[in-house]
Amino acid sequence: MGVINSEASPLTSVPRNTRRSGGLIMIARMIVTGLVALFLSSITLIYSTGRTPARAQQPQPTHPPKTFRIFIEEDFSTAQTLRRELSDWARRTGMRIIFVEKNTEPYDLRILLASDSGSGSGTCSSPCSAGTCDISCAPSSTPCKVTVTLHFVSALALTPDGKLQFTETGVGRAREDAITPLARKLAKRLSIAN
Repeated sequence: MGVINSEASPLTSVPRNTRRSGGLIMIARMIVTGLVALFLSSITLIYSTGRTPARAQQPQPTHPPKTFRIFIEEDFSTAQTLRRELSDWARRTGMRIIFVEKNTEPYDLRILLASDSGSGSGTCSSPCSAGTCDISCAPSSTPCKVTVTLHFVSALALTPDGKLQFTETGVGRAREDAITPLARKLAKRLSIAN
């Protein structure tokens, strides 16, 4: 950290445009900190779900689980990845899912997928000198740039007659990474309906 002139007020010793960029830097740092926390929490979820813990003997339900016939609409790769993830979750929870290939076949749930991404960036360009320094920026003569990009995959679940049942969204660093949390949310919704 740099030295702040102790004879003048800290705000008056820093030029106005430096204070403004300091606010942007602080916002960029908060965004990065939040994304790091989100990333770290998702890593623990991924690794904890990847292990197979010893399963406790659960009582069997008196009625067999319902079989869901699901028709997924979207581009082939996204639909295939979601099918694979949903099948994995169905095995874990004891659900039965049949994926329908054509909308002419009977189905219980029609899932429409949409995906997109968003990004934001910020820069730190205020150099520090011996007399004055923006305390929210590390002393450096080179500007830094932070860019954060997140991908979203959303699912709309419709009945055969077109009524909206529910919507869910998954977020990740790539489109494929967003499908895993989406599949987990969809499986939870289906297990409740089961």
